[in-house]
Amino acid sequence: MIRFYGDICGDLKSAHLLFDEIPEPSLISWTSLISSYVHHGQHVMGLHLFSLLCQSGLHPNEFGFSVALKACRVMQHPIMGRLIHGLIIKTGFESHSFCNASIVHMYAECGDIENSRKLFDGIALGERSEAIWNTVLNAYAQMSDAEGTLHLFHKMMHSAIPPNCFTYTILVKLCADVLDFDLVRCIHGQTVQIGIENDVVVGGALVDTYSKLGFLDDACKVFQVLEEKDNVALCALLAGFNQIGQGGEGLAFYVDFLYEGNKPDPYTCASIVSLCSNFMTHLVGTQVHCSFIKLGFMMDSYLGSAFINMYGTFGMISDACKCFLEVFYKNEICISAMINTLVLNSNDEKALDLFCWMREVCVVPSKSTISYVLRACGNLYMLKEGRSLHSCIIKSPCEGDSKLGLENALLEMYSRCGAINDAKVAFYEMKLQNEFSWTTLISGCSESGQFAEAFRLFRNMLFHSISSKPSQFTLVSVIQACAVTESLNFGKQVHSYIIKAGFEYHPFIGSALINMYAAFKHEMLNAFQVFLSMKIQDLISWSIMLTSWVQNGYHEEALKLFAKFQSFPSFQVDESILSSCLSAAAGLAAPEIGKCFHSWVIRLGFKNDLRVASSIIDMYSKCGNIKDARRFFNSIRDHNVVSWTAMIYGYAYHGLGKEAIDLFNEAKEGGLEPDGVTFSGILTACSHAGLVQEGWELFEYMRSEHKCEVTMNHYACMVDLLGRAAKLEEAEALIKKSPFDSKSLLWKTLLGACCKHENAELGLRISKMLADIELNEPSTYVLLSNIYASASMWKNSTEFRNKMVEWNVNKQPGSSWIQVAG
Repeated sequence: MIRFYGDICGDLKSAHLLFDEIPEPSLISWTSLISSYVHHGQHVMGLHLFSLLCQSGLHPNEFGFSVALKACRVMQHPIMGRLIHGLIIKTGFESHSFCNASIVHMYAECGDIENSRKLFDGIALGERSEAIWNTVLNAYAQMSDAEGTLHLFHKMMHSAIPPNCFTYTILVKLCADVLDFDLVRCIHGQTVQIGIENDVVVGGALVDTYSKLGFLDDACKVFQVLEEKDNVALCALLAGFNQIGQGGEGLAFYVDFLYEGNKPDPYTCASIVSLCSNFMTHLVGTQVHCSFIKLGFMMDSYLGSAFINMYGTFGMISDACKCFLEVFYKNEICISAMINTLVLNSNDEKALDLFCWMREVCVVPSKSTISYVLRACGNLYMLKEGRSLHSCIIKSPCEGDSKLGLENALLEMYSRCGAINDAKVAFYEMKLQNEFSWTTLISGCSESGQFAEAFRLFRNMLFHSISSKPSQFTLVSVIQACAVTESLNFGKQVHSYIIKAGFEYHPFIGSALINMYAAFKHEMLNAFQVFLSMKIQDLISWSIMLTSWVQNGYHEEALKLFAKFQSFPSFQVDESILSSCLSAAAGLAAPEIGKCFHSWVIRLGFKNDLRVASSIIDMYSKCGNIKDARRFFNSIRDHNVVSWTAMIYGYAYHGLGKEAIDLFNEAKEGGLEPDGVTFSGILTACSHAGLVQEGWELFEYMRSEHKCEVTMNHYACMVDLLGRAAKLEEAEALIKKSPFDSKSLLWKTLLGACCKHENAELGLRISKMLADIELNEPSTYVLLSNIYASASMWKNSTEFRNKMVEWNVNKQPGSSWIQVAG
């Protein structure tokens, strides 16, 4: 009755109550109750009862000992196992084959290969069963000890017990662990010789091993000749196709599997769903989902997680949420998959809500779940919540890969939230940093403006990190920092390292190098050389190269590059390229070329893209056609600050100050928040139109009432405004009151006004001041020479020109460009 209630019905409570009613339980009663608890996974209670059995005065038999050893084996409790082993020796059961096999198995499963082998060697050769041989073989294989496993296998080959299917299965799985393709070929050949290669267990192990080693052709051949194709073998094959991203081939095997009359299980379904994530479209995954509904599968946590991940890959959040709601038992794996899907698709707030619900229903989050939530906190700049999670991590520490993943998630969260000092503390507390750790901190330092620290970290990574070397992402972060800080020499050193490390052909790195060299006008040839040396020139690299030519004033080169771009039909012209080409046409004052690109914009449907629209306004304005610029401006449906600013600058180029002011006021009435560039445009318009009073009013409005930061460029506009109106003393006073340490740009602007109004006295004073600051700047000497020439002081002008020759101060000659009708 105890066995009936315990083993068959699983009613351990009734079994235990019945046992308690027995006045003097026999050994069979004790053993039956212990076996029931161990059979149903309650190993602690089973061992407790075994202890009570020993204290009762009865001695366990071989069956009781084997049940207790099984509990120790499953619980990975070698100390208790050794105690039971000692008791077996005391009671004289050590020679019993049933006990010996259980002891060997217990030591092997607990990782004590030495004691397991000692016991095995102590058993007489004729008494060693297949199970004992396979147990010890499996123990060696679990330790990835190929030499020990093969040595024992050769001994088994010469014993009275020949290897069976399970023996070869152990050897085949070992090959996958030690990544030995030649060994699996050899073992495969032996299975063919003895005629078990078509066995479902051996064949399934061969399929799994070939798949893991990346030899899909061999795995497919073995699978096709199996006598019985079960779900285990199919899952192994599908995992191989999933690993190399060949979803179509894997799906074809699945269809053939169904056509032969086989029925998938939930694990096969999950493998197929994972395979569907490799397709470019969600249609296949949706069809597979429908087929599983027809097959009558319940949406358990395992299958639900697979569907959630698949729909998340395609960005189909609503479908992923439906699958999540359909899961009848939502465990940590399923909830974690949903949180990850929400974070990857920028639904960070919903991910945090789900995490809070997870805590409310007392589901313990895994380390990977916490990593996803930390990423959500970083995306939302929720530093306080991120720190709370950090405290939870400290309270429940972990080891291994999960610890490194958590530490990297913390590092990323602190970096995204701008708490770079906290990120440094987290970084230096890590026992092991990988490439992601270094890259995250380097990027975080760069984004927070700590460029010197970013460069120092990069050097430390190169010279002091043993386990981590820079990846393309690390190098891109460092190159971008070099571009921002204009650290050309360091950037060239990084470029040298890139060539030595073999990264020079990577498209991301090539684009970043082009951008870095383009930050220096005199390095444009190096930028173009990087572009030409790239093996794969993607759309991003083309766009960056075109933009770099335009930004540095090489408009003709930009248009020539665009002509070459058109010879690559695989690339479509995008908004960025069209905007750059329009800017090139504007720089060349080539209205016909500009109109051609305008027609491209209309044909490709980019008219409503505000970046492109602003470039069209700028092009017509700089080509002298302010009416067409305004006409196009009026055709834009939804304006933003960029389009308004472009039109204001257009009026400024044409000296239409009043029109620019009217447009500025109209923009403010429409709810525009002008930025610094907008104010530069309106001040320039006032300067070109001579509207001194209006310019002063706008300047004071910007300084006192508007939140916009007043920059050097704004002061230069005001100095130019006052200088053009011959108010040189007011301009000088404004420069002296300006809050900048270096005022060279402002003094040069005033020096140009002195030249226009022939004020030699003030011009000489300013030029001497600038000569002390910028010794080899030719524009200062040229402007002063022009001032003397305008005042008919020819002798002084000639002396300055001669000094420029004497001091080897050269001015780069100007150039002009005309469009010739063909």
